[in-house]
Amino acid sequence: MLPSNLLRAKVSRGRIRPIYASLDLDTRALAERITGEFRCGMGKRKGELLERLKEVEDEGYDFKLVRGMSTLLERRCTFQVESALNPREARTAVFEEASRGRASSLAERNRVIETVSSQLGISPEGLERTLFSDLEDELILRDFNPLNPDLLIRYYNLCLTQTLLFKSLRVEFTASGNWKNIFREVKRLGLIYAVERDDDDGATYKVTLDGPLSLFKMTERYGTSIAKLLPQIIASDSWSIRAEILARSRGRVYSFEPHSEELKGLITNVEKEVAAHEEQTPAKLYDSTVEERLAKSFLSYNSGWVLRREPEPLIAGTHVLIPDFSFEKYGAKVYLEVVGFWTSEYLKRKISKLSSIANVDLIIAADESLACSKLERLKTKALVIYYKKDVPVKPILEHLKERETPVLKEQAEVIKREGIALIRDVVNLNEIARARSVSVESVRIALQDFKPEGYARVGDLFVSRAKLDEIGQKLAGVEKLTDALRIMEASELKEEADRVLEALGYISIWEGMEMDKVKISKSVTTTTSPNAVI
Repeated sequence: MLPSNLLRAKVSRGRIRPIYASLDLDTRALAERITGEFRCGMGKRKGELLERLKEVEDEGYDFKLVRGMSTLLERRCTFQVESALNPREARTAVFEEASRGRASSLAERNRVIETVSSQLGISPEGLERTLFSDLEDELILRDFNPLNPDLLIRYYNLCLTQTLLFKSLRVEFTASGNWKNIFREVKRLGLIYAVERDDDDGATYKVTLDGPLSLFKMTERYGTSIAKLLPQIIASDSWSIRAEILARSRGRVYSFEPHSEELKGLITNVEKEVAAHEEQTPAKLYDSTVEERLAKSFLSYNSGWVLRREPEPLIAGTHVLIPDFSFEKYGAKVYLEVVGFWTSEYLKRKISKLSSIANVDLIIAADESLACSKLERLKTKALVIYYKKDVPVKPILEHLKERETPVLKEQAEVIKREGIALIRDVVNLNEIARARSVSVESVRIALQDFKPEGYARVGDLFVSRAKLDEIGQKLAGVEKLTDALRIMEASELKEEADRVLEALGYISIWEGMEMDKVKISKSVTTTTSPNAVI
């Protein structure tokens, strides 16, 4: 984005449009000329570079175009102070020395400079250079990452469009493709939005964003967020935007309606190419510290619910919801949306959408301090948590607990109706749960009274009587527990080895803490009934 005073735009019949830089020979030559000035400025003062760029403006080019491109290239520069001493400390020393007398003459000034330079161990000339070397014009250009002319022009056009959108009251756009990245960016930037399906094939959506000037708070931050979404929109195969732009100087609202066919090749998502010249920063796992603290706090409870960041978008009739988190357990899902700045109407619309989604449970956590209108505690069946600093975990855990029990019962009823057929000597309840895509807890509930003929229930295993007899014969004469465990492992019974030994009437005798010295003994003759539960 560019400074607002460098925005180039024209107005006609209620519409506003940026004055884009074309990809013709003259503009390419200008882009190369400006880039060349930065290359030639390496190792020189910034003031000298700015003077050279001013000369380019004086040759008849639009000064906003020259300064716009220069601003983008300047962001790719590293300027440094060239001084062995701290300029601020040097100035302080000079001012203190000057205050002891009246430096009203050149001779007195030179005396002050010589005295201070002697104290600091530097030549008078070096001190003179140091005094103001940290001022903007005195900084030295040490590093510059250039862009080729075409890339600079397209980058300029992108930033020009972002600058115009910064002044928007309302933004509406459609795109084909790239929705996953668009939705992720909408959520990451914390934009207030509404999404509707725009066609029947589900590939295109219409997204409406509340513009920064439609809100009463955080206008600059929110406007920057809308501008940052633009690269993802124009990365789609085709796209169109309709925005309402407020021109404060004219006191009017204008329509801005760019689309991909009109600007094909002139404005593209050049962020990846531009970023290739810049220092990369690691991607952030969470969009805000509120989300990060919530995730860490929730995971510390070890509730068994799996917390997922940015789950799949939810289709709500003609709308799309993009939750921040999902909680998953036993095949059940509960979604959580953390809302930053918001209005009561926005929350009402979001909750209204939920009624059109079957079997979707969503929690909304709304920050009280970021309400853009008078706080209204909505009366709704949906769980809305209002918080001031951190999202409280307790009401979330209570909500999840309420959802857990009916899911288990429902899954257990289905298992009972469908029945279980045991065809192997050893059947694990975990295997049954995986095969039916249900929780092992629901299998335990469903089979707590299940007594199949010829089998014994040993923990989470059903073991055939024939298999138990076979194990019993192999254990005859075995004295060490380690030897018994090897037999169990070979027979797929390692998980419930202790309970199998108990079922066969064995006890463990410990003589110290070393495992290889533990013995087993069959104290009494035990007969395990075919359908015993151990």
